[in-house]
Formats: sequence, structure tokens, C-alpha cells
Amino acid sequence: MENKMPDNVKQKIKSLIHQKLSPSWTKVYVKLAIIQLISSFFVLTICPQFNLGFNTHSFLGHILMSFGEFACNFACGAIFLGVGTFFSIIFLTFDELRVLKNKEFPSFLSLGSFALAAFVVLGVEFHFVMFLAWLIGGVMSAVGSLELFFKIIKAN
Repeated sequence: MENKMPDNVKQKIKSLIHQKLSPSWTKVYVKLAIIQLISSFFVLTICPQFNLGFNTHSFLGHILMSFGEFACNFACGAIFLGVGTFFSIIFLTFDELRVLKNKEFPSFLSLGSFALAAFVVLGVEFHFVMFLAWLIGGVMSAVGSLELFFKIIKAN
């Protein structure tokens, strides 16, 4: 005797499996943005961005500033988006990370741009070259971290 599953149940199961294996980019981006927002509070305690943070006289800030303002902004952007990417690798599912990898550059570029816009809203004076250095450092760090994660996974 063979039990046949009703077609509507089969379709529902297929749909659920498809949703789990192929999450929407929008859903992944929202989760990524939330993780970045939460991690930004941590980052601002150790590395003030454009003299904005919970501790504007950090040891790390002094070290980075010794290399010059441009290098400092590049490194701060790298730390800011890099830490968020690190936590994203921990908290997003593998399938969500796979979806993110397909649109990593626009995702991190927009997150960095939103962060810079938030800094301006919070009173940071806009300097194009410094913001550009911060954004390039951030995007390179985030994309590089995600690419490194996938290379490590592939090697194992």
C-alpha cells in the first residue's frame, strides 16, 4: 500500500525548501544592515569615526592618526565595515551568505554610504576625500572578508 502525498502538501514543502535555500536579497540585506548597526556601536567604542564615537580619544585612533588622516580614515572604514562583516559571517546562514556574495559590492557600498550619511546627520563635517578613503577602506575590507570566508570554506 502506497501513501500518496496530496499535491498541495507537496507544493507547500517545495516552497518552504526553496525559501530556505534561496533567501531573498532584500531579507539578507535587512539582516546585514541590522548586524552592521549593532556592530557599529561596538566599533565606535574602540575606534571613533571622524571624531565621533563613545570614546573620542582612543589608543587605536592615535595609532591610526600617526599614519596620516587619509590612512586613518581608510583604516577606520575598514574596521567599521569589516567588524560588521565578521559578525555577519557568524550570524547569517550559509545560504544567506551565498546570496550576499552574489551582490557583495553594491551591498557593502550602500551600507558604507548609509553609515557616512548617518555620520553627517550626527554632525560630522563632510570632506569628500576623507569620506572616499573611509568608504574605499570599508568596502575593500567587507568584500575581502567575505571572499576570504568563501576561499576558506572551499579549501576545506
